[in-house]
Amino acid sequence: MELSLFSNKQLQGIYNSTGFINIFEGAVRSGKTIAGSISWIKHLSESPHEEFLMSGESTDSLYRNVISDIIEIVGQKNAFYFQNRKGGAQLILKLNGTKICYCRGSKNKDAEGSIRRMTIAGWYADEATLHHETFIKQAINRMSLDGAKAIWTTNPDSPFHFVKKEYIDKAGELDYKVFHFKLDDNLTLSDRYKKNLEAAYSGVWHKRFIEGLWVKAEGLIYDMFTDNHIQKKSYNQKKKVAVDYGTGNPTVFLLLEIEKDKVHIADEYYYSGREAGVQKTDSQFGDEMKQFFKKNELPKNTDVVVDPSAASFITELRQKGYNVHNGYNVVIDGIRNVSMKISKNELSVDPKCEETIKEFHTYSWDEKAQNRGEDKPLKENDHCMDALRYGIMTTVGNYASVSRKKCYNDA
Repeated sequence: MELSLFSNKQLQGIYNSTGFINIFEGAVRSGKTIAGSISWIKHLSESPHEEFLMSGESTDSLYRNVISDIIEIVGQKNAFYFQNRKGGAQLILKLNGTKICYCRGSKNKDAEGSIRRMTIAGWYADEATLHHETFIKQAINRMSLDGAKAIWTTNPDSPFHFVKKEYIDKAGELDYKVFHFKLDDNLTLSDRYKKNLEAAYSGVWHKRFIEGLWVKAEGLIYDMFTDNHIQKKSYNQKKKVAVDYGTGNPTVFLLLEIEKDKVHIADEYYYSGREAGVQKTDSQFGDEMKQFFKKNELPKNTDVVVDPSAASFITELRQKGYNVHNGYNVVIDGIRNVSMKISKNELSVDPKCEETIKEFHTYSWDEKAQNRGEDKPLKENDHCMDALRYGIMTTVGNYASVSRKKCYNDA
């Protein structure tokens, strides 16, 4: 790669990442990942050792975000990625000898078990704030070979996140280095692209992903939702029904009408057994679904995306002949992508959807969770919002209003 393509901040990260832990953090699309990858390749080439660790939220996201670029940089003749039944995923590189990079997912608390007893000379962590804390501590313990160092990349998160408090904030007193990236540190982005990217985020996401700030998620989640998003309209390209199912909690059906990237919430069904004093059975909710389809003149093969934990109701609907899909339930990615759609005026709701509108105006962050460094919504006024997330985030057939891949790559 031509060095002229790199900004001063990227070159600083590549050549000055000499700490025991080196953290590349900041805005989305700011060039931190490619700089971290080059720095990682440099470390592998200079290390006399053979075994290393690479990790991401999952091995799939690690491959998409990092490994595919590394293979392109070093050339396919010098890189081999494979899944080994005994050794797990591995990236083998020919860089001044053979370098074995064990590739691991890190999101769950049990993930650290996959790296116990490793002895490594370096560790690359993609999206470090998405790693479980026990995995990070275990991986640091594994870096015992002479000259070992870690390279982490991440977008900002809560200022109370352990990565911020225990590593970034302590860089001045420990052998850690931090490289902060802004959008202008990526010289390949056009002004038009940066302008469009900035417009796609608002609220806490704009502060974190565009301004590169470590700020709390507090107050209303969808504070960018206004009366301008409440409209009467109709899209006919694609229709699906999104469901959040409750026993004691409300059950919600949302009719989503979709045209390209635009989503319109055209109708809602909302029933709270607690408020009504009578809880309905799966069969009765199945009958309600039949009436919802009839009311909206939906063909029976219309996709129905359901809360994945509602196993009995999913079975009920399938037995009644509905085309049911388990909802993709990743909360923070879902909230972020709904926020982007609102900010880009790609989401609207019919005025008759009163419960959905009410939840847009009341859905809030959990302050207690935030003080622990966790982004979580309060578990109240969230049933329409949960159904909306399932509908927007779930890929059905060849269609996805927001695909999982886009969700990862935008971060």
